[in-house]
Amino acid sequence: MKEKERNELLSLYEEMKALRQAVYEEGNGLYAEWKSGISRTAFELSAKNLAYYLALRRRDIRPLQNRLSKWGLSSLGRTESKVLQQLDAIVRNLALMSGAIKQLSDYPKTPEKFPGRKKLATEATALLGDAPKHRTTRIMVTLPEQAATDKDFLVRLLERGMDVARINCAHDDSAVWMKMIENLKEAQKTAGKSCRIYFDIAGPKIRVDAVISEKDKPRLKVGDLFFLTADASFKDLKQYPIIVFSESLNLFDELKVDSPVILDDGVLEGRVVEQKPQGVVVQVGKAAKAKGIRVKPQKGLNFPESTFKMPILTEKDREDLLVAEKESDILGFSFVRGSKDIAAIQKTLAEQVGSEAAAAIPLVIKIETVEAVNHLPELIVAAASKNPLAIMIARGDLAAEAGFLRLSELQEEILWICEAAHIPVIWSTQVLENMVKNGVPTRAEMSDATMAGQAECVMLNKGDFVEEGITLLDAILVQSQQNRSKKTAQLRALKIARKAWRKTKK
Repeated sequence: MKEKERNELLSLYEEMKALRQAVYEEGNGLYAEWKSGISRTAFELSAKNLAYYLALRRRDIRPLQNRLSKWGLSSLGRTESKVLQQLDAIVRNLALMSGAIKQLSDYPKTPEKFPGRKKLATEATALLGDAPKHRTTRIMVTLPEQAATDKDFLVRLLERGMDVARINCAHDDSAVWMKMIENLKEAQKTAGKSCRIYFDIAGPKIRVDAVISEKDKPRLKVGDLFFLTADASFKDLKQYPIIVFSESLNLFDELKVDSPVILDDGVLEGRVVEQKPQGVVVQVGKAAKAKGIRVKPQKGLNFPESTFKMPILTEKDREDLLVAEKESDILGFSFVRGSKDIAAIQKTLAEQVGSEAAAAIPLVIKIETVEAVNHLPELIVAAASKNPLAIMIARGDLAAEAGFLRLSELQEEILWICEAAHIPVIWSTQVLENMVKNGVPTRAEMSDATMAGQAECVMLNKGDFVEEGITLLDAILVQSQQNRSKKTAQLRALKIARKAWRKTKK
């Protein structure tokens, strides 16, 4: 080996040793802050690994990655599930290559054994149930009202590949939900397949409660003004032809001039142009259709740059929980923003079913606001310290708040953080949406569903072609796992390469 090359290796060795030590010390410091709140021992090593990962990823290590790759060493791109072991392996290899040590036994090993992806798989099975033999990613399906009256429909969903049934508490009522569960239990016996039941608690979503207009089908297009109010008595249609009413309390005090307003998961975007005692005037800046967007009740409202002080559980949510706690295998919570929301959820569960039973309930925390993304490690630690946990990437509201460009980056970052904490991920919102609604998939959603295979579970929404959607998603997931596991490419033999090889033989 040339002197220049050896010096380069020695320099890399010293840098990696320093990085490893910094990650170790900083990670231990962060874990020490969390440790007293962790009552669930199964999460202890996972929390420590998460702390190491955060210590590593707060740095820009791209220049170091390129230098490591040059020598055929791991470029740190797949460290999530075993951070310290990966760093130690690179340091040991550099020490051997540079001559700093003579044999592996001379170099100290990580004192603790981190379980890595096996731990993630164990957590996924405990929370979401066993994965099918032919694929590792589960399929969750939102049950339509038909499930309450048609047991055969549920049998078909199970036979096609449904692994988790989602009951959306924002729709229907407890009587309908109970019929769904009764039919699902019978369907499982008929199909000979088990299926977890997931209750999705609606949470404090801000919605359009009413649209007041003299027009039968009011539309908004770019440049139009509308009035947004929480005052049901405000009906000045002469000045404001379209009035959008939302009864959410303490809402409009937070909206200032130039605050963005998003309607229906980004179908329409606007900004506040004027404040009034009864609400705010909003001007439309973007609309999904040139002819304008029809404004309807029950559509979601998002305010990306505004923070509203709303309780994480409404009175309806608390009533729904009384049913869900008895009938569900998993409980999901919407619009969680920080650790205080987690504490409020856990406190409510303990009050309703007792502390011991509450701690055994698997939770799903839906990430659908920028605030939740910014507090993701804090949310994970607060929830997983006491309960089995999965994270759902709710891409509809998240896209509305973060923007479509940022969403593509955020969904990957959430996957990485969750893998570091050994927390299963549920990939949701508009998966194969055109297929499920119209029977034909778009090219873009086929690619999206393939990427969804990195998660432990993928959610399909209801639609007329949901059965065919399950069959297609099952095939996509089977195919994608042959090529990729998380961020790791699976190097199966390529047909293209085989054909090229045959040509050279001829």
